[in-house]
Order: sequence, then structure tokens, then C-alpha cells
Amino acid sequence: MRNGAGRGLFTVLAIGLLLLASATGVAVGANGTARADFSAQARELGLTTSQARELQARADTYVATTGGTQVSVNKILLGDRGEIELALPGGKTGPSANAARKPLVELCPGYTMCAWKNTWYTGDKISMWACYNYRIPWLENGSWINNQSKGTVANFLDDYGVSKWHDAGAFSQDPDAPWYWVHWIKNC
Repeated sequence: MRNGAGRGLFTVLAIGLLLLASATGVAVGANGTARADFSAQARELGLTTSQARELQARADTYVATTGGTQVSVNKILLGDRGEIELALPGGKTGPSANAARKPLVELCPGYTMCAWKNTWYTGDKISMWACYNYRIPWLENGSWINNQSKGTVANFLDDYGVSKWHDAGAFSQDPDAPWYWVHWIKNC
């Protein structure tokens, strides 16, 4: 099966994958791997096609850089260690809606370390539950809250895994923290 026959088989397989994906709610990524299709959820949230694509691109980047499994249009589970919540584009209601008006303990529940992409507890959010080294994929200023058990210290690590700073222990927070040098947080 060379040349034409091989291409024909490839075309048949590609069409089969597309039909399977549309029938099962599974999308095929650019690299050929299957992933859940959350386009119906995006439509229910009132996202445009462009906004849904942007949100999915962010989710794909997080899965590639931090691991985990996408379980909804804007949530990635990091095993039993934590999760990433993606802020919805276009000002739609999401995890960081009205963050400035909520008490800090509501933004980051007990026994959790939380990190946000943006300052003042807005944007995409990583919630860390288990003692682990969590990849921080951001470079701009963001924010964090340590609401773990009283006195639990979080270490902020550089790209070599060296602790360059640690907080004062739970409960502590920083609404305007530089992420450019922080590549990991060990939350315990």
C-alpha cells in the first residue's frame, strides 16, 4: 500500500475518527490525540466560537505544561492533588467573578493553597490540596493565598527547584506577587 492506497486509507481513518468524535463528544487535537469536546458547555455558557477556541487553547496549554485531565470547559484536575480553573473569556461569570468583593477565605477554601494568574485574585487559578511541587506557568504578576492548616509554610521555587522564598505560613496572602522567577510552589 504505497502512495495513493496509503493516502486513501489515511483519509478513511481520518473520516472515521471525525465521525466517532462527533458521535461520542470526543474531539481530536492537533497532535491526533482524543480529548473530550466541551463545545456544548461553551455554548451553554454563552461563549462565542472564538472565545471557546481561546479557552480550549489555554486548557490545552495547561494540560501540556502542568499535566492533569480536562474535565469541563474550564476545569483541569491535577489528579487528587488539585485543580486549575480557567477564567471565562469575555467577562462571563466564572471562578474569578467579583473576586474583589469576596472574603479571601471564600476565594481559597480551607486546607488549600491557591495561585492566580492575575493580581488581586483574578484570572486562571491553581488550587493545591496535597503536598506537592506545583508548576506555575505564568510570568506576569499574579496573586496567591495560603489557606492551608495553620502555620503550613509554602515555598516558592525557581526553575532549578531551589526555594528562593517562603511565606509566613497559613494564613497568608499576596494580592500582587511576581511570578517571573517562580516556576514551582511546594505548598507544604
